[in-house]
Amino acid sequence: MRNIISILLSVTLLTAGVTAMAASSGKMFDEPKSPHYLSATGTVVSVQECEEQEGTLLVSITDEDGNPATLVITDRTAFPFENGIAAGDVVTGYYLADAPMILIWPPQYTAAILVAGQPEGMAVAADRFYTMDSNQDFMLSQSGQLAFRTDENTEIVLANGDDFSDGDIEGRRMIVIYGPFVTASYPAQATAIKVIVLYEDPVPLSMEITPDTFPENAIDASGWPIIVNGDEIDAPDAFQTEDGTLMVPLRAIVEKLGYDVNWDSATRSVRLGVAIHLWIGNTEVHVGRRAPQNISTAPVIVNATTFVPLDFFRNVLDLPNAIAFEGRIEIDSTGERME
Repeated sequence: MRNIISILLSVTLLTAGVTAMAASSGKMFDEPKSPHYLSATGTVVSVQECEEQEGTLLVSITDEDGNPATLVITDRTAFPFENGIAAGDVVTGYYLADAPMILIWPPQYTAAILVAGQPEGMAVAADRFYTMDSNQDFMLSQSGQLAFRTDENTEIVLANGDDFSDGDIEGRRMIVIYGPFVTASYPAQATAIKVIVLYEDPVPLSMEITPDTFPENAIDASGWPIIVNGDEIDAPDAFQTEDGTLMVPLRAIVEKLGYDVNWDSATRSVRLGVAIHLWIGNTEVHVGRRAPQNISTAPVIVNATTFVPLDFFRNVLDLPNAIAFEGRIEIDSTGERME
C-alpha cells in the first residue's frame, strides 16, 4: 500500500509539471473544476457502532503523521474491494468535498466510499466523470486529474454488483479502478479495470429545467397557494412530475420558516442555516452529524428557482404538517399534526 501511495504521489508531481508546460504552450485540456470528493487515508485504530444511528460504524484512523480522524460508515458507503475493517488496516475514505464540516475534534467525515484491501498494482479514483471535449474516447474526472477509457475487459457495475455495461455513465459519480497510466500527460490517462457506478441520477454539467422541458404529462399546479405557518407566501408555482411528485420552491418556503439560504454556483448546492446541505440533481441531503438522508426526488432548477419534493419538509426538516390537498399546499411548523 505504501508503495502505491508513493507511486501516486510521484505521478501527481509529474502531472503538475506537465500542466505548467501545457499552460505555457497554450495547449490545455477541458477546464477542471473542484473535485466532487476529498479523501482521508490512515491506519485503523478502532471500529465502533454508532449509538445514535443504528447500522452506522465509527472508524477511528490516524494518518502517517499521527493526525486522528473518524470515518462514518453508513449503509450507503460503497466498498470497491473488501468491506471488512479491522484495527491495523490502512483505509481511505472518500467524502463529499462540499459537505458541511462539523466543528469537532478529531474531524469526522461521512464516507461515501471506503477503500480497504486495495490490491497492489491497482489505483483508485472517485469523482464525477464527463466525456472529454478534446478526446471523446476518454472520460475526465470533475477535478481534471484523471481521464480514463474503457475496453472490452473493463467491468462496469452498479454499487450492488449488478452489470451496468449498457448503462449511461455520463455525468455519474463513479469509482474507477485502474492500473498503469497510458501516458504521462495531463490529465493522467489510464484504462479502467473496473468502474463502479454509484447510486443517483446522472447530473449533466449544465442542468437546468425550463417549462418547455417539464416531464411529459406533468401538472403545473399553477395558482396553487402555498401557505406557510398560516400565511400565503409570494412564491413561484409548484408543479408535479410525471410520477406524481409535488415539487415546491425551496427558498421562499424555508425563508418564511426562518432559515438562512446560501447558494453555491460552483458546486450547484444549497445550504440552509449551518447544518443542512443539498445538491442539484442529487437525492442525498446532509444534516449535521446525522448519516446522509435521501429524499424521493433530486432538487432541480426551474427558471433560476430551486425546487424540492414536498417530502423534503417532512423527512429532512421534521415537519409532519407539510401536505397538499384541495389545490393548496400547506406547511406548518407551529401547530399540531394536521390530518
